[in-house]
Amino acid sequence: MPAVSVIIPNYNNAQFLSERINSVLSQTHQDFECIILDDFSTDNSREIIESYAAKDKRIRYYISDFNSGSPFIQWNKGVAMAKNELVWIAESDDSASPEFLEKLLDLHKHPGIALAYCQSNRMNEVSLVKGNWKTFTDELDENLFANDFVLGGMNYIRSFLIYRNTIPNASAVLFKKDIYQSVGGADESLLTNSDWLCWLKMLSTNTIAFTAAPLNNFRYHKNSVIAKHTGKISNTYKEQYDGSMRKKFALYCREKNIHLPASVKKQNKTYISYDRGNKGLFLFRSGHKQKGLAAIINASFFPGFTLGYLRRLVKGISL
Repeated sequence: MPAVSVIIPNYNNAQFLSERINSVLSQTHQDFECIILDDFSTDNSREIIESYAAKDKRIRYYISDFNSGSPFIQWNKGVAMAKNELVWIAESDDSASPEFLEKLLDLHKHPGIALAYCQSNRMNEVSLVKGNWKTFTDELDENLFANDFVLGGMNYIRSFLIYRNTIPNASAVLFKKDIYQSVGGADESLLTNSDWLCWLKMLSTNTIAFTAAPLNNFRYHKNSVIAKHTGKISNTYKEQYDGSMRKKFALYCREKNIHLPASVKKQNKTYISYDRGNKGLFLFRSGHKQKGLAAIINASFFPGFTLGYLRRLVKGISL
């Protein structure tokens, strides 16, 4: 099996860092390099990283002189440093089963695979597993995600990825470096959803593989990105909604002459219209009433605007 480059981006996750590094070092597939990127942490992350690097020659580490402000900058930096064809971005607050690499490497034996990923467990702050993420895809297809599959990328986009990010955790993914870089890597201008955009681009002309085995432990804690952006409108509209990401995906496909099925185009426009209305609500609630109302009205001229959605908008304005 080929060698793998494991990238561990870290910022102030000292309390989880040893568990993460140990889960990498205990993989049944041992042919890998490990690149740890610390984004100017203010906790004792550096001491932990240096202690592991001193014991294992496969570990290289780099400490930033300032905080980049974006995990996606660290992603691109790490991928550029990677020496191997296959890359695993192992987020520093997650962990994995020992068979993670072995199983996902086996999936990469199928031709044309851009990325392979596994089901993820839901893990809390004290490393207790509280179910898995299959419930996240059940309303899209309850049966498919109960089994392993290999699927054409555009079919996967049309059925799943255009609706929501059905690959919710990068730690569950093993991808090809050259394909990642060929689509421009992660978009550093997006604070969130850049992973989603990257998967969309990579799969628009390639194939995806999935295993239903929950080999990745996706940790949910109070400082995690998903905790900060779930269940409410955040302090800035840009951090909450996905309209900008969807517009970038449509533009990318036009520039690359990638044919998007009509159903994908329609669904993308539908969600962009929802996003426009949500932006209007955010601006209205923030005191930008004229601009907010204009955004809500503009949403009515896009596909997907319905009376039900209008009722939600009106209810939102009345809050």
